[in-house]
Parts: sequence; structure tokens; C-alpha cells
Amino acid sequence: MVSNSPIRVGIIGLSTSAKTSWASSAHLPYLKDCKGKYIITALCNTSVTSAKTAIDSYGLPSTTKAFGDAKDLAADPDVDLVVCCTRVDTHYETIKPAIEQGKAVFVEWPLGSNLKQAQELNELTRQKNVESMVGLQGRLSPIVLKVKSLVEDGRIGKVLSTNVVADGGTASRDSLKEGLKYFTQKEVGGNIVTIGFGHMIDNITHVLGKFSSFHTQLGIQRPKVDILSPSNTVLETVTNNVPDHILLHGVLTSGALASVHFRRGQAFRNSPGFIWRIHGSLGEIKVTASGPAVSVGDPVTVIEVDDFEKETVETVEWKWADELPVMARNVGRLYEAFAKGEGYPDFGDAVKGHQFLEDVLRDSK
Repeated sequence: MVSNSPIRVGIIGLSTSAKTSWASSAHLPYLKDCKGKYIITALCNTSVTSAKTAIDSYGLPSTTKAFGDAKDLAADPDVDLVVCCTRVDTHYETIKPAIEQGKAVFVEWPLGSNLKQAQELNELTRQKNVESMVGLQGRLSPIVLKVKSLVEDGRIGKVLSTNVVADGGTASRDSLKEGLKYFTQKEVGGNIVTIGFGHMIDNITHVLGKFSSFHTQLGIQRPKVDILSPSNTVLETVTNNVPDHILLHGVLTSGALASVHFRRGQAFRNSPGFIWRIHGSLGEIKVTASGPAVSVGDPVTVIEVDDFEKETVETVEWKWADELPVMARNVGRLYEAFAKGEGYPDFGDAVKGHQFLEDVLRDSK
């Protein structure tokens, strides 16, 4: 959305009482320090009172409007871009009014609870001719872009294969904080398959291209999950219906072979939780990090290149270009790209991601 004036933003889900803090930790830091590219003009929470409390708590201008209904925010003529940071199973009903009003929209990933919702939202943006953006911010991560440039510059020659071993998605293998209880409920649409694995696989295919074919094996190896209070007291033990192990083997459109093993929880003690190798005809790239959440930005990520001819291993430098909090840096890059009008993932990309994940789940049955 190229504009000579600041883009006026209405945020849905920036709350002081939210059980997860993604809006305040990933979106707000950039929007409050964006050098005039954006201005927050409205907030919408479950009530007007909640929105007013958030406006005061986060130090937003007193002119910021408070809404308790997404339809009212969508109708506000002083909002250009509506940003949805609510739980995934409310995305569809929350953002649809904004699209119907012709507003530009930014929705966190996953776009919807399922493929059908994503398709309907994407089709509506096309009908209404509105700009859309989805929170696949890993594509703009300096880590992902560095690896992509190494591949495209021919540092390792023709890509022959890639393999990934990843541990993560949640902080613990057998428990979840109360606010993430829905990660055990596949029908909600937000879980380690759609979020943790989904972000990771999007980063990988952004670098190496899509899968032309694949097979998967999914398993629920820990069917019981403890739900913890903020003080780590076990509140209840619930049955989990979301796979906690994902094995994927396939062929990329380039002809390269691919193998991915993703499991929920902590990595082997004192070891990387993410190891990604890209094997080429002339060399190999290895990326290691504490976990697979490159879309957020792991500051201890290491990129190495093994040059077969020179028989040397080079550590490739990468760096952040800004001083925002880590969780906000890649999201900030999405906002920057949107303001320039190019280089950001939209709802069409989201539909492709949803389709892939649905195929993963279907193939494993």
C-alpha cells in the first residue's frame, strides 16, 4: 500500500489481558517506531473498555478510537489497514467485515482455521480488490534471505538434496501453558503443525522451491498433555489430538530430494533444536539454531558453507539491520514491504500454505 501519508492502522487483538502477547511484542514495537510510515488510529478488543485500557496501557495517543466490535472498526473511515492478531479460530469472522468494507488487511498466520476459510477470505479480497498480507514473516528474515542468496548465487552448485531435523513448536514436550491449551485441539487450527511446522516449511520452500510430491508419517506419541498455570502448577491433563511428530519425505520441483523430521518440545540437551542442511554438487550449507522458529529470528543462528573443492568450512556472516526487539524485527520487515507495495506474502500465498498442510495431514491418514 504505497501512500504519501501515514497508513492508518486499526488493530484487533492488542489487549492487556490477552493470554498470548504477540500483538504487543511483535507488532506494536515497529508501529510505535516506524518513522511516520504508519499511525495507529483505532483498537478493537472484546469490549470498548478493554480497548480503552489497552490504549492507555500501551501509551497510544488519546485520539486513538476504541471499539468492541470488529464491524464497527471496519466501518471507521479513519482506518486504512486492519491488522488481526486474535486467536486463529476467530480470524475469519474478525477480518471478513474489514474486507467487505474495502480495507487493506493484515492477518497473522494461519489465515484461518482451515483451508476453506482461507480460500473464502482470499476470494473475497479479490472480489473487493483489496490488498492483503499474511504473517509469514520468515520470508523476510535476514537468515532466510542469506541462505536463499547463497543458493541462488551458486555457492554450492546444483541443489541435490536437503534434510531438516527440528525440535520445537512449544517450550515443553509434555506440557503447555494455559493460554496455549488450544494447541491440543486440531479443530481450532492453531497448533505445532500449522504454526511451528507451517512457518518452518514455508521458510524452506521459499529458499528451495515447492514440493512436487511427498509422503508423510504423523504420530501422536504423547497423547496426554499437562496444562500449566503461570506458576507452572498443573491445572489439568488433557487429551491431545494434534500430531507431535512429523516425518516428511519428498521431491522438490527442482528435482532435489527432501527429508524433514519435526517433533514437538525441547531439543537434545545442549544441542541445536534446528539443523538444516542443503547438499549441492559443489558444497553444502548448514544452518543451526536453538529451534525452528527462524520466522521469529533466533539471534544465535549459525550459517556455514562447506566448499568441497577448497575443503574448507566458512561461517557466513548475517546480521540484523535494526534494533527492534527480536520478536518484532521480521514482522517489522513485513510492514516495511507493505508500505513499499511489494515483496510481502498475501492471502494467495496463505491459501497455498493451507493447501500444503491439508495435504500433509491427509497423506498421513
